[in-house]
Amino acid sequence: MKTILDIRFNGKLNEDITPLFNKISYQKRSDFNEFISLISRPHIKNLDWWVEGPASRNTYSSPLFHYYCSFFLLMYLTEHKDFLFDEILIDSSSFAVIIKELFTSLNIKNCKVSLESSYKSQLKRYVKKHFLIFILLFQKCFQMIVARIISPIKIPKKPLVLIDTFLMPGNVDEDRWYGVFWDNLSDAQKLETFFIPTLLLTKLKDVLPLFKEANLNVRNYIFKESFLKFEDLIFAFRHNNRIKKIIFNDIELLGFNFSKLIQYELNNNSDIKAVLESILTYRFIDRFKQKGYKVRLSIDWFEGQCLDKAWNMGFKKYFPLTKVIGYRPTESFPFYLCSYPTLFEQEAKVIPDVIAIQGRGTEITVKEFMPKLDTILIPSFKSNYVWSFERHELSQSKNKILVALPISEKHSQFIIDRVIKAVSLMSKQNYITNFIIKPHPAQSLNKVMMGFDKLPRYMSFTKEKSFKKLLSSSTLLITEASSTCLETLACGIPVIMMENQSGLTYDSIPERVSEKMYKKVRSPLQLLKAMEYFNNSNFENNKLIIAESKKVRKDYFEPITQEGINRFIDLDCK
Repeated sequence: MKTILDIRFNGKLNEDITPLFNKISYQKRSDFNEFISLISRPHIKNLDWWVEGPASRNTYSSPLFHYYCSFFLLMYLTEHKDFLFDEILIDSSSFAVIIKELFTSLNIKNCKVSLESSYKSQLKRYVKKHFLIFILLFQKCFQMIVARIISPIKIPKKPLVLIDTFLMPGNVDEDRWYGVFWDNLSDAQKLETFFIPTLLLTKLKDVLPLFKEANLNVRNYIFKESFLKFEDLIFAFRHNNRIKKIIFNDIELLGFNFSKLIQYELNNNSDIKAVLESILTYRFIDRFKQKGYKVRLSIDWFEGQCLDKAWNMGFKKYFPLTKVIGYRPTESFPFYLCSYPTLFEQEAKVIPDVIAIQGRGTEITVKEFMPKLDTILIPSFKSNYVWSFERHELSQSKNKILVALPISEKHSQFIIDRVIKAVSLMSKQNYITNFIIKPHPAQSLNKVMMGFDKLPRYMSFTKEKSFKKLLSSSTLLITEASSTCLETLACGIPVIMMENQSGLTYDSIPERVSEKMYKKVRSPLQLLKAMEYFNNSNFENNKLIIAESKKVRKDYFEPITQEGINRFIDLDCK
């Protein structure tokens, strides 16, 4: 029987290989950071480089870390004499060349390296490369026109606090990024505080209503589009021409040339929209300076993505005396590398001066690759409800399990599929347990439901946006790659974390959290046993979970105090 190893980015890695791949990838994180620092050195001041995939270290959108770790996975498999594969599936012609050279050097002759790229994926890549940029620039031009009509600029000339945030239809009134931060500012502080939104998931027909709604909101908004000019769009449009001038000749890893692999990603970025938005954000900061406005404090919603790098790079250049604070309100995932600052990024001036964290426990992880990183402790504006959370009493004969889907539609499909398979393994098919599915706001339900005719009657999607409300009537949470894990544990409700069976697991539960509160599972059978364990948990186990939840609250969710608010908006705490 032919044995195939699938190492395509977003492919389906063999289940028996996945644990090893995760182990190797975890061990290689620091080395990969050094690798990116090395190749970034010649381009340290180049905006076009920093908004691209390789420099971003965004493992969701850039495949470079995946290929890097796949290379070492193959090295391990060949060195340990258990390389029994007849064919390797790869989705990058540049990476295929590297693997063929590796096999030649190791005298591996009986393994075929196959470039798996469907006609559909090739067409999609061609359209993105040649046409999508025109569509995106047209959308941005339309937003600029609407912003000028709807949002007359009335900005005080005194020093301001500018806050990086996002807007999308249906989420203007409820701030899912900064929570109750605005509500805790004084009237005087609100007069100097302005949010700078980036539009998400907004169709052309929704731009006008969204701008109108934001303009009438109690929060102060400054739209980047009000300041941008046509020449800024031209500058962003010419990014592709400028990036082609970046040539790599000698980027080697263990003697193998990775230059063409990096060059290919630069010329075929999978997230063109983020690149253009980042460049235009940088140009907005320049335009804002030209208008004569002053900025006392800049607050970046920090995940370390290309948008963050452009925001910080812009303020460091055009407002060099302005303090930049990075707002990192949640514990990140070890494989989400861009959210962990590095020393070279500090040297390149693409990260904030200080990182604001909502719990002391987060300080340990955020400093992993930069031990001397400056941090400040601020209130948990986004998840402060954990301190006043009350759980509704449910019937003892009924369990309601909340399933919070991650942003990845593919992983969401895996979770739903494994829940269905786990229920099918029950000795008796009883549907006393109901599964309430909360989709990620950035998801398309149609894409999530691809491959499912319909959901079983014990599963249903919810339209409720408030996670707090959903959690209050739930007995258990099932999720992966979600900040809801820690919130749930802090509320005294156990969690089942679904590990990725075919790739990297974006694990959001820190090592210091007690294992009494959660279980990590891979298979449907493991999921079934975990559900049965928590659903049948006795009084003593429940008591332990409640006790441990208090530790999670203390470690990761700082209560709201005036001192904490002052630290965040950079005021004297005395």
